[in-house]
Amino acid sequence: MIGSLIWYNLSYYAKSLKFIAPCLGFIVFHFSIHSQTPIPIWGQYHLGAVAIFVLSNWIGTSLINCEDRTQQYITRLHVKNETLYHVAKIVSILLIMIPFYIILIFYPIVFGFFVRSLLVSEVLAIIAIHFLFSLMGVSMSVFFNANFHNQKNILPLQVLAILATTIPFAIIFEDNMFIRYATYLLPPLSFLGERFHDLDSGVFVADRGFLVFILYSLGYSFVLIAVYIFVIKKKK
Repeated sequence: MIGSLIWYNLSYYAKSLKFIAPCLGFIVFHFSIHSQTPIPIWGQYHLGAVAIFVLSNWIGTSLINCEDRTQQYITRLHVKNETLYHVAKIVSILLIMIPFYIILIFYPIVFGFFVRSLLVSEVLAIIAIHFLFSLMGVSMSVFFNANFHNQKNILPLQVLAILATTIPFAIIFEDNMFIRYATYLLPPLSFLGERFHDLDSGVFVADRGFLVFILYSLGYSFVLIAVYIFVIKKKK
């Protein structure tokens, strides 16, 4: 059932043509950051991961909103499982995001844009980072769909939420303990900003701190998704 529902979501989204704007935005971003060589490894991947977070927010909201309310009602009646319906939406968005971060990860490696080759362990860590940023972006995007609120235009609030999450306040205000601790309430994107700040082209080591980042990112995303599904089911 969930496979058929995912295929339906992807087909409906493709027919809506709402994927065109995000794809054009990605193309412009992709070629702008790869316009010259050599490029710093970790600064590049940090920038790419943040872009994936923003793009997953954009695509997530547009996919959920592309299906009109009447069609959504019919689909939910057919599925007969509200939770499955919303989970399929989220999985569909995550599947759409895979080609984008695969391109960002492997394009500079294949065409030799970096000053050195990356270790296999580093590539695996980078894939995990981009997936987690995509997951966090999707888990945030679901709260800005037309069914979750009664406001006609929620885009300004979504843009503010993205800016608040992506701006590295922990680095900018590193001497302000209140702001540093307040950033823990946001998705843990700032981890990479701090970790990659001085790494440049050095070797990335997946230590205990990286494991904490993975677990915290997964936990943060799953909690947001669980809250969203619980609230949206109560609103129906």
